[in-house]
Amino acid sequence: MDIDRTDRRILALLSKDARMTNKELSHEVGLAASSVHERLKRLQEGGLIAGTYTDIRLERLGLSLKALLFIQMSEHKKTDLDRILREILKVPEVRAGWMISGRFDAVVEVLTKDTSHLHRLVVERFSSREEISRIETSIVFESVAQHDLADTLDLTVKPQNTAD
Repeated sequence: MDIDRTDRRILALLSKDARMTNKELSHEVGLAASSVHERLKRLQEGGLIAGTYTDIRLERLGLSLKALLFIQMSEHKKTDLDRILREILKVPEVRAGWMISGRFDAVVEVLTKDTSHLHRLVVERFSSREEISRIETSIVFESVAQHDLADTLDLTVKPQNTAD
């Protein structure tokens, strides 16, 4: 899907605040609200905008311990990794999961109340699975995330041909 500078600006604005109205977006990009609406519709239908999300601070609700589980699968079960990750995402404490390369086969991000909760989760929901041969757990002390995609979207711009 080809996008222009205005589309990139709209995406960058929404990456910072997905609740911006068409009126606010139109003011920021200098287009009529109806034009912004049509652009958003095209970006959504084209699959570039997959959804909007509210960033809920779960630590304020008691889920203050974030950990990463580095999972190594049993050799004979590696082909089941995609299915297992989908199953693992159904565990309430699991926030995300990734298949990775290297010594481990997957990384799973979890949120728990405390270390006792984390220990129970690892033992009862992960270590007990026959498909998993090894788990290393790392507690996240601090995390940062980049939500402003303006600079990242600039990476998608095709270089201009320059004639000398």
